[in-house]
Amino acid sequence: MNFFISLRIILFFMFLGFFTASFLIGTLVILDESESLVILDEFNQTITDVGFLDLFLNNLTVELPMFIPGVGPAWGLYSGWSTGVSFSAIISMSPELTDFQPLDIFYASTFGFLEIIAYSIGMSRGAFLVFALIQKSPKKPLIIWSLIEILIAVVLLVIAGLIEVSVIDSSPLTVGDL
Repeated sequence: MNFFISLRIILFFMFLGFFTASFLIGTLVILDESESLVILDEFNQTITDVGFLDLFLNNLTVELPMFIPGVGPAWGLYSGWSTGVSFSAIISMSPELTDFQPLDIFYASTFGFLEIIAYSIGMSRGAFLVFALIQKSPKKPLIIWSLIEILIAVVLLVIAGLIEVSVIDSSPLTVGDL
C-alpha cells in the first residue's frame, strides 16, 4: 500500500481518537450554575425552530476550517473540547440526563457518528497537508484529494443534518423540559 494512503488512514483514526478525547476532557469541566444556565439557554434557543439549513451551516462552519494545514487540527480539537463543555453544562442543569453517556452523542446517534467522521476527515487532512507540504509533494494531487475529501465531508454533514433535523422534529421537547 502506498505510504501516503497508509499515513492518511493512520491520521484519520488518530484524529478520531483525538477528537473523542478532547470532547471527553471538555465534559470534565465543571461550570458554575450561571455559566451552565447561559449554555443551556443558548442550546434551547438553538434547537427551537431549527431547520436543516441551520444545522448544516453550523456544522459546515465548524468543519471547513479543520482542513487548513496545521491550524485545522487544533481548531478541531478545540471544537471537540467546547462541545464537551457544553454537554457538561447541559447535563449539570438537567439531572434527569445524568445517566446519559457523553459519547452517545457521537457513537450512538447516526447523525453524531457521521459528524465525527466528517470532522476526523477534516482534521486528518489538515495534518496530512502539513506533512505533504514539508515533503514537497506535488501540489495538484494534494488539491484534488483535498477537494474530494471536502466533498465527502460535506455529503456526510448533509446526511447528518437531515437525520438530526428529523430527530429534533420528532421530539420537540427542549432540555430542561424533561
